[in-house]
Amino acid sequence: MSAPRVATRSVSSSTDRVRLALESLALVVLLAATWVVAGYTLEGAGVGVVSAGRTGFAALGLLLLALLSHGGGRRSAPTHPPVSARRYTWWQLGVLAFTGVAGYTMLSTIAIAFAGPTIPSLILALSPVVVLLLESLLTRARVRPLVLVATVIAIAGAVLYIVPRLRGAAEPGLVWGVLAAVGAMLSMAVYGLYFAHVNRGYRGPMTPRILPVFTLGSMPLVVWAAAEVSGGGPVALVTLIALLVLGLGIYVPAYVVQHRIILTAGPAYAALLGLAVPPVVGVASAAVGLSPLPGPMQAGGIVLTLAGMLAVIRMKFHPSNVAGSERGRNTRRPVRF
Repeated sequence: MSAPRVATRSVSSSTDRVRLALESLALVVLLAATWVVAGYTLEGAGVGVVSAGRTGFAALGLLLLALLSHGGGRRSAPTHPPVSARRYTWWQLGVLAFTGVAGYTMLSTIAIAFAGPTIPSLILALSPVVVLLLESLLTRARVRPLVLVATVIAIAGAVLYIVPRLRGAAEPGLVWGVLAAVGAMLSMAVYGLYFAHVNRGYRGPMTPRILPVFTLGSMPLVVWAAAEVSGGGPVALVTLIALLVLGLGIYVPAYVVQHRIILTAGPAYAALLGLAVPPVVGVASAAVGLSPLPGPMQAGGIVLTLAGMLAVIRMKFHPSNVAGSERGRNTRRPVRF
C-alpha cells in the first residue's frame, strides 16, 4: 500500500510568494478577530449557541459565496479550462466534518469550560510540531532539522507568552479539561492532514470543497444549541447579530484563506501561523486599553515566536524547496474562490 500523500502547490513565482505572504498575514488577523468577537458573544449566550452560531452562519456564508460565484461564472466566459473536482465519499466527508468542525468545536469548548482558556491554549500551541511529525510519518518523508528547530522555537515563544497567565488557572475539572484540549489539538491536526490528502492536486475554488464539510459538521452543534435553548439558556438579540457578523464577515474569509494555505503551503505551515494569534490579540487588546501591556517574558515569547515563524517561512520560499515542489508537476491552473 502506498503512503498517503499530502501534496502542496508550488510557490515558485514572485506572485505566488507575495500572495502566500499576504494570505498568511490575513489569516492571522482574521483568527485574532474571531477570539475577540467570540469572547463577546459568550456574554449573551451559552457555549452551545455560540458554537452552533459561528459554524452555522459560516456555512450559510459559504453557501452564499458559492451561489454568487456560480452565478458570476454563468455571466462571463471562463479564463481557463474548467476544473473537475473529486466528490467526497461519505466516509471522507464524515471524518472531515467531525474532526474539523463538530469534534474540534465541542472538545475545545469543553476544555475551556473545565480548565479555563489558558491551559487549553498552551496545549493547542503544540499543534504545529504534532502536525509536522504526523505529516512526516504519513508521507514517509524526513523532517528537515532546521524546520523542526524553527518550529520548536516558535512553540517555545508561544509557551513563554502563555505561561504568565497560568496563575490561578487551576480548575476543579482540570484533568478533563486537559484531556479535552489534547483531543481538540489532535482533532484539528488530523483534519488539516486529511483535508490536504483528499484534496491533493485540486486546483479549483475552495468554497465548494469546504461548504459540505461545515454544513454537515454544524448539524450536531445545532442540536446542542437547540437543547441548550430549550433548557432555558439565554439568547440575546445582540448576540445573534454578533454571531451573524462573526460567521459571515470573519469566519468565511478566514476559512477560505486557511484552506487555500493548507493546499498551498501544507498543514504544518498553516498550523504554525496559529501561534501568532495570541500575541496579536494581546497586543491589540493592550493598544485599546482592554488589557495590560505584555510583560518582559511575554515580549520575549513574541520575539521567539516571530523568529521561528519567519525562519520557517523563509525556508518555505527557499529556491531548493521551490524546485522540489515543481518536480512531477505538468500543469498549473490559478486558484479561484
